[in-house]
Amino acid sequence: MNMAEMWLAGAEVVDTMKDLIAKYHPHLAICDDEIAVLFKEKGSESGGVKKLGQSGKAGPLLSLLSGGKKWTFLITLAADGWQELTAQQQVALLDHQLCALRAEEDAETKVIKFFVAPPDVEFYKGEIERHGMWRTSGAPPTANLVSELFGDVANATEAKKPSGKKKKAADAE
Repeated sequence: MNMAEMWLAGAEVVDTMKDLIAKYHPHLAICDDEIAVLFKEKGSESGGVKKLGQSGKAGPLLSLLSGGKKWTFLITLAADGWQELTAQQQVALLDHQLCALRAEEDAETKVIKFFVAPPDVEFYKGEIERHGMWRTSGAPPTANLVSELFGDVANATEAKKPSGKKKKAADAE
């Protein structure tokens, strides 16, 4: 990967990140100057879903390559996806990435441990259709749950069906 494919985020993005830390992530205030935000030219895609960003711990190599500046975390954003987002969605994406970053003091040693936490919620459409929000509420799926989470799935499914049956039904009316 050449240098043109990756670059440090500008001051506006970093300032937005620091504002989010001050408002919603005070535990990260201890290291807000140690969070590198990078853009990569093109985001990856898996299963037809574009990955807009990724959060992780910064390895010692990053500090070495940046002249010894200490980096604790690294947020990488897909520039091509970022450009397609509204300003509000860009802020939400940054907030999402910050939600993964944790700084917690060990009660016994008083040492601050930095780590990346998994998302609070992770599920698939089919799982919700069949079992509802079983991990949290245990409730069976409501009629609107899947469409609230995934959009109008019924219309999307109808659009994928062969048009022969649908057309005949329309002709019968």
